[in-house]
Parts: sequence; structure tokens; C-alpha cells
Amino acid sequence: MLHRFTLALLSLTASVYAETWPLDAVDSSMLARGVVKTAAGASGTSLLLDGASLIELKDSAKLSTGSFTASLWFNPYALDGEQQMIIGKNRYSRGERQWGLTIEPDGHLKAYLQQGGWSTISCSEPLKAGSWHFAALVVESAKATLYFNGKLVGETKLKQPIEATEAPVTLGGIFDDGRARQTFLGALDEVRIEPQVLRDIPYQPVTATHELPKPKTADFPLWDASQRLAEAKDLPVLDGVEFHVIKKWDKEADGYTFLHGVGLCWHKGKLYASIGHNKGDENTVTEEAQYRVSEDGGRIWSELRVIDAGEEKDLAVSHGVFVSHAGKLWAFHGTYYNHMERIHTRAYSLDESTGEWIKHGVVLENGFWALNQPVKMRDGNWIMPGISAGPYSNKGTFPAAVAISHGDDFTKWDFVSIPVHDGLKMWGESSLIVDGPNVFNIARYGAKPLALISKSTDHGRTWTTMGESNLPMATSKPAAGMLSNGQRYLVCTNAANNGGRRSPLTIAVSKPGKEVFGKVFAIRHADHSGPGESNPKASLGYPCATEHEGKLYIGFSNSGGRGGNHNSAEMAVIPIEKLK
Repeated sequence: MLHRFTLALLSLTASVYAETWPLDAVDSSMLARGVVKTAAGASGTSLLLDGASLIELKDSAKLSTGSFTASLWFNPYALDGEQQMIIGKNRYSRGERQWGLTIEPDGHLKAYLQQGGWSTISCSEPLKAGSWHFAALVVESAKATLYFNGKLVGETKLKQPIEATEAPVTLGGIFDDGRARQTFLGALDEVRIEPQVLRDIPYQPVTATHELPKPKTADFPLWDASQRLAEAKDLPVLDGVEFHVIKKWDKEADGYTFLHGVGLCWHKGKLYASIGHNKGDENTVTEEAQYRVSEDGGRIWSELRVIDAGEEKDLAVSHGVFVSHAGKLWAFHGTYYNHMERIHTRAYSLDESTGEWIKHGVVLENGFWALNQPVKMRDGNWIMPGISAGPYSNKGTFPAAVAISHGDDFTKWDFVSIPVHDGLKMWGESSLIVDGPNVFNIARYGAKPLALISKSTDHGRTWTTMGESNLPMATSKPAAGMLSNGQRYLVCTNAANNGGRRSPLTIAVSKPGKEVFGKVFAIRHADHSGPGESNPKASLGYPCATEHEGKLYIGFSNSGGRGGNHNSAEMAVIPIEKLK
């Protein structure tokens, strides 16, 4: 239960109440959102969070206003993923931002305080996975101070009081707009919030440790371990790359907010580019599949045209992929009802005499959403990578999957889900590389910036268990394939110590005939001179790629720093010879 006890104010003229949560168990003072277990604590028992759950402290909206001291013990299990919130008081979608203590992707503690923008305090001492640490944030009228393991490690001036909001205090993440964000993997103990400034905070080291969960690693490498992966700022930048804009984000002119999921294909000398487009929010029923055509390699594009606007009641048709075969252009698009319900893939073929798309209906169920173009295999069938999806969450298990055609009949496909380790949280947007009977699937993790991999040796019918690779990768859909010169490629963001940031846009390549990547080039950074948007906060993600006449054409989304997948659709064209 929540315990109260009286403390003397510094002035000794009154008494105040401190709020404490021992975290020996989930009790009536808390709301557990997700699975919460118990484990050995810094003192007695602690609460263990699985990286998808969090704890909301009831009746806590009025706490930590004015001057206060917030402290807790925490034992992190993972230090190389995305930002993790250990304690905070924010609800971003409602504009409610006050403060938070986070574990940064570089494995250090950091405090955030809202001052019309975030003012921060960083701790230079690295955290240790499996060990107990103590943190305290002291906020007063003109400054804030961060303590770590009993030592003052930093402070910042405050130009104004932190504005009070109705956001509750949450532990191990932020519950915002119906989902958990910035979630924490590890144990928490002895939370205390006091409405006063404490100058001398008791601290006694805890030497007990937790055994860390065993990594869910793949049994083969993706990156050549003998090669050093550079940080983003040190990656070599490709020269000779052309950049083009497929569709500029321009809500004022056309009313569209959401744009995502570029698909590219050359067909009869013309370049086709498709997108998912929405005048409403992402993943709502007003989403539609659109495309443009270029006759000069992407310099000039046609007007926007429609593949399918989803006329059926509550039906949305979103982004997809193309394939050109036997003189016909086909498209396969992710489709759903209402808000990401009953996800499936539908097939279309272009009637070039009329410019209309023939609807072939649903060709894949099981939540399958096609995410990279089909590739023909040696056995005569085509294989298409995707995800077995549901309503978006980077904390659930949505496995990568593939679809295998019945020969050249693109209306009949077999669905194959790729097995995953128990407890592996992933949003399995995937790509693949075909090499004879061997097929390699490279997929997006959930919240962890690391590529997941699996391998099939029988043309995609059975797969090894999807596991963690040894190559960092942003939390974005990747694009992969085999170039005509025998080099494998992977387009996403691969850089050391880059967290989940979708910038720069990179391409990893292998040596011809080799299975592991050994070199990464930056295609472009967020700041950019030339065609396309430039913004230091831009996300460059969700790529696709197709080779044509000695060049690799890469489509991608550019947020322009706006967020919310309010993207422009852009394209980079790389001469293959530059990738040696």
C-alpha cells in the first residue's frame, strides 16, 4: 500500500507528506499496464518490467509540482536499445510534459525538465546491466539537480516553474494515447516523491545483482565481425548519387497528412512509384493506395493516380509493392478494416489500355502485409517478404512472414510465418535476399535498434528461429536484395551508437559472393543540399530498392522533421559501381 509519513521542512515551520511506493508488489495504489512480476529488490522485493509493460501511480497527478524530490532504485537489463523511461510525468499527445528520468541509448542516465522545450541533465557515469543504481531528481524554483548513486552529477538552471498537468506519474515508461512508450526492461524499487528540496539524500550501495536474460541471438552472423562499424558522423558518404522528389509533403495544397511506404518498379521503360496516402491519421479508413509514373528516371512525375481508394465500407488500402512480369505490372497492397483490423494483402494488375487497375481481391490473410517486392526463386516460385501484423505495437510479437507464389500465378500464394524466440518483442517488417535455395530474411525489431535475421535453405518453406543479429539497425522497415554483381545490400540506417534514429539513410554491402556485410555507406544525412527536404530532425526511413540498368533506385520517406509520418516521398539513385 501507499505509505505516508511526516518529514520536517527545511524551515522547520511546518510538516509535509512524502509519498512512497516500496514496490514489493502491485497493490491498490498502482495500475499495472502489462505483465509485472516480482524479483529480488534493492530492499526486499522489487517489481520487474518486461520491456512492454509499465506502472501508473494512482492519484499522482498532483504530485511533483513546485519544489520536489523524486527518487528510486532501478536495475536495468538492457542498455543498448532505445530510450527507456524509468520514472516520468508526461502525456505527449495531450501536450502534458513535465519531467522524466531516462536511460539513454548510450547507456547513461539523463533527466528531462520541461521549460518550453526540454532542459536536460546528463550523467557521465555509465550504467551497468543487472546492477542496482539509485537516482534522485531535486527540483526547486530556479534549478534542478540530478544525483546518481549518492553523488551530485549535474544541475541545470530553470527559467520558469515546471507547469503542472493532469498526467500521472508512471514507472518504467509513459502511457500515452492508449499505448506504452519508452518502456523499461528491468526492475524498480523504493519509489519516493517528496514535496520539498532535499540536500542530503541517504544512499547505501547495493551489491546484489540480477542474472540477465539470455540473448535471443541468431546462430549465424549478418555483419563481418572483423570490420569496425562506424558511427553515423564517420560513415563514408557515397558520391555520384542522384536525388529526386516523388511527392512533396504539402498538406496546404492537397490536404494529405500521412504519406509512407514508397514502392518502386520499372515497367516497359517507365518508373512507377506507389505510396500509402491519407488525409486523416495514419492507419485509419481514409487511407488509399496511390502512384505516380516517370518517363525520365524520376526527374518529372505524373499527377497522382489511384490504385485503390477502398470504396468498400470501413476498408482502407495502404502502401504496397510492385512486380513487373511477362509484360504485366502487378501491385500487392496492405489492406485493413477500421483501425488496423483484419489486415490482409490484395492484388491488382494494370490494364494499360485503360489505365485502370484490375482488382484480384484478397490473396493473403493471416495479417500479411507485403513490404518488399516479390523475387523469383530457382524453383520457379516467387517469394515476397512482409509482416504478420495487427494494430501497431512495438511491444508485442508480430513476426516476419513471407508469401510464396504458385509459380507465375500471382493470385495464389502460400503464407509462411517465420518462428521467433519466446518472449521476443518485434514488429517484423521484413526484407529478403535470395541465393539459390537459400533465403535470408532481415527484419525490424520492436523497440531495439538491431536487425533480426532468419534463414531458409528450402526456398522459404521452413526457417531458423528469428533471432538477434550482430548488426545495429534503426527501428524501420529495411530493404535488402542481391545485386547483379553478386553483392548483397541492405538499405536502412546501420551505424554504431545511433539508437533507433532513422538518419542517415545508409546502405550496407557485402563483397560479391559473401553472405556477411562488411561495409556501410551513408546515402544522405538529415541535413542535405540538393533535391529533397533538409532538416536536422528528419527521419529517412521505410526504404524500398530496385536495380535497373546498372543503378540502384531507392525510394524512402522523409519526415522533414515533422514527425507523425507526415512525409515526403523521395528517391536516391546510386550507380552500382559506387558500392564496391
